[in-house]
Amino acid sequence: MPPPARKPSYGEAVRTIRASIARDAADPAILPAALPRLYEHGKPVQHAVLLLHGFTNNPQQFDELARAYHARGCNVYVPRIIGHGLRDRLTRALTDLSASELEAFSNDAFGLTRGLGTEVSAVGLSLGGSMVMWLAQAQPVDLAVAIAPFLMPSVPNGPPIPSFIGEPAAHILHALPSMYWWWDYRVKERCKPDYAYPGYPTHALAELIFLGDAIAAQARGRKPRARDCVLLLNEEDHAVVNAVSRNVLRLWNRHGAGYREIRLTGVGRQHDVIDPTTFPQGRKLVYPKLVALVLDGPPRSS
Repeated sequence: MPPPARKPSYGEAVRTIRASIARDAADPAILPAALPRLYEHGKPVQHAVLLLHGFTNNPQQFDELARAYHARGCNVYVPRIIGHGLRDRLTRALTDLSASELEAFSNDAFGLTRGLGTEVSAVGLSLGGSMVMWLAQAQPVDLAVAIAPFLMPSVPNGPPIPSFIGEPAAHILHALPSMYWWWDYRVKERCKPDYAYPGYPTHALAELIFLGDAIAAQARGRKPRARDCVLLLNEEDHAVVNAVSRNVLRLWNRHGAGYREIRLTGVGRQHDVIDPTTFPQGRKLVYPKLVALVLDGPPRSS
């Protein structure tokens, strides 16, 4: 278990984040839309928010929600996760992504966000949701909101994959030469949104499952460090197996964590409920819930 992330000063956090934005902006391989975001008020505030985007997407996915938090007085940091956001949408840059890198990246991003405010909320979707669950286990987050965590993928139009099958399958997949799979083989590189990758290397997919394994392994032996955590799940989600996330929730609550699940309704089979390019209904169906969770706290009855 890593030590608690160091809390920098506000000035140090802002300088470090702005330096990372400048480095990305100077790199011609990185898509301008994928640059990290920092929306701040020139001083530390009560609520600092870390937003972690989904697998094969980039910070643009969370930009509207980031601005909504900022308009409500929050300082907001949206980093670009390793290997994401390149101009070449067909890149294989994610092939060498590892669970340990994602853990370290999550810890570092949380550490910088600590300098932006008194209370830190981490909100993430899909891969970002898995990283938020890692933070809930490993770091003293005030509120962790994991939306549709990608701990175990689901087979499209098929039955849920139980862990006792999915975990060995991930190791086999990782042992094989990495392949490239489309998100939607019918449209391939025309998959939306235009600034996200239309597919992924299978080795990266396996590493996402390994990250889920690492979270569950820690949860079995130790009480999580987050003060509060909410899983925001869609029962009809076509992309992930909710039972795997719920199992981690049960493990946490056996340690007395008191975490909870909130179920999304009215969003159909949608997995990405954040990106307004592909799911504009999220602005009304999901964003208000997420803003309220951070600023008002989750309802205890949910």
